[in-house]
Amino acid sequence: MKTITTADLADLAAQAAAAPRRRKNLNLHDHLDDPIQRLLNALEPRTYIRPHRHPDGVWELFTLLSGACSILVFDGQGVVTQRVDLTHDGTVVAEIPAGVWHAVVARQPGTVVIEIKPGPYVPGSFAAWAPEEGSGGTATCLDWLERAHVGDSFGHD
Repeated sequence: MKTITTADLADLAAQAAAAPRRRKNLNLHDHLDDPIQRLLNALEPRTYIRPHRHPDGVWELFTLLSGACSILVFDGQGVVTQRVDLTHDGTVVAEIPAGVWHAVVARQPGTVVIEIKPGPYVPGSFAAWAPEEGSGGTATCLDWLERAHVGDSFGHD
């Protein structure tokens, strides 16, 4: 049996805080070809998760375990169509349908979510309008993601 304690969550969050990308995951599935992918994802504020989508048939379920984060959903042109804040006094679970453009923004230190999605693991595709991770535009895009509302689009607000 696999178990995760609150101490494990704190340790994973500390690893994310110390990591250059400001995030760290812990796979609960054994192999990337497992039919169900299950992982803990620790996200610190200012980690950049480039807007992306998963292939057909790959939905993604997020459950907040600690901290707070926002999930932004976009249309094909990069316009925000939905923003859901996951907090312990509000929404704690969100499921993103397959093929939907989305991004996640950490709102508090120590944010940890559990992600569940169908496997095997297949990389998603990144939004062309969003800068590549590590490029000069990521800080500007991240600033925008943190404050974006429904109807906003990157570079047009």
